[in-house]
Parts: sequence; structure tokens; C-alpha cells
Amino acid sequence: MNPDDVVLVALINAPRDLEIARREHWYRLPTRHAPKYFSGAQALAFYLPAAFRERKWSIDTYAAVRGHELTRRRDLFPDEPKHPRADETYYKLQLGATQARVPPIVSKRGRRVLFLWTNWEKFSNAREWNDLYLRTPAHEKLYAALRADDLDIEREIVVREGRARYRADFLIYLPQGQIAITLGEQPSQKSIGARQLACVVTPAEIENDFARARRAIQRAARELQQSYSTRKL
Repeated sequence: MNPDDVVLVALINAPRDLEIARREHWYRLPTRHAPKYFSGAQALAFYLPAAFRERKWSIDTYAAVRGHELTRRRDLFPDEPKHPRADETYYKLQLGATQARVPPIVSKRGRRVLFLWTNWEKFSNAREWNDLYLRTPAHEKLYAALRADDLDIEREIVVREGRARYRADFLIYLPQGQIAITLGEQPSQKSIGARQLACVVTPAEIENDFARARRAIQRAARELQQSYSTRKL
């Protein structure tokens, strides 16, 4: 595999599906949920949810993608003709032999995600779920700084603001609160709930005046009466 080869991380719902990938070398994607350009993936990695018990919230298996075909569920599982989705269409991805990802890529918390795009370089070097994201240089610089400060952070987390919901680029978990950080056009800070603050920092601040962006995060932490490391980056 080359560093820029595309890896598609997919939620695999049940141990049976992983066993099919291992023994029969295929995996199904519902056409109504399949990500755009899925056919461009050179490898498919499997994110394991709580159904996998001690392996939950991890990626420990992947396989090369050899091709795909359009089919119906009844053709994939001929012994289940009365299944409620028997006539729904799926992409059947033909796979190479499954490989163990050692050590597994772990997530500290369960992720409500169907798919995540990454590349082979990120996949090969990742220690945890948050290392997989392919985002802008500003995102990566801020992520590296937050991680270097040993903060409890998650990327791409949905947060609530009143009745609205949006996806924050980063969510910092502090003992008595949370800070949602989004990259945007205008810097701002506001409360969005009990013990939860939202900060907007700009890519320009991160690239050209990172100290200013860092101070915005520190101010938010102080409002939550938490300490935030001032170690020089």
C-alpha cells in the first residue's frame, strides 16, 4: 500500500458480518447508505461497536478491496428469503484476505459513525480514532497542540445548542465541563449549555497567531474553573 491510498473505515454491526469478511471475503454496503465514491477505496477497515464486547470501539481488522458488484440481500443470504430487507439493494465489496491491525486503533468512547475516510499513512500510524481524520493543516495543527497538552479530546462530535445540533471539530472533556471548538470565519465564545462552552477560532489565527487561538481556549477553560496547560508549544 502507498501512503496516499484510500482507506474506508466502516461500521460493522455484528460478529457474523466480520466472520463473513474473514471466511468469504466480502462485505455489504446498503446502496441507500453507501458513501459517495466508495469505489475509490483501496482498503476497508472495520470499526467494531459494543456488540463485539471486549473488542468494542476498536479497529483491529482490515482488508484490501478488490472490486464490487450490485446485488440484493436475498442473493447474499439465500437462506433468509423472508427478511424484511430481502429485496433491498447492496454493494457487495470483494475483499482480499483480512489482516490484523496490530495494535488495534481504539476509541475512548463509542462513536456513532457509519463511515470515515482516511489514507494508508494515517491508518498505519494511528494510535486512536482521532488520529484518522483527514482535515486541513489548521485542524491538524490545533489537534497536535491539544494532544500534546494531554487533554481528553474527541474530534467531530455532535453537540447541542438549544434545539439545534452541529458537529464541533473538537470537544475537550474537563472534569466539570466541556469546550466545543469549531474552526470558522469569526472568533467567538459563548455558553451553549450547563457547563458547556463553544469557541470559534479561525484558521488564520491557528496558522499565523496561534498564541491568540490558544488564549481563547484558555479563557473558556477559566470560565469553567478548570486549569489548562500553559506549556509553550
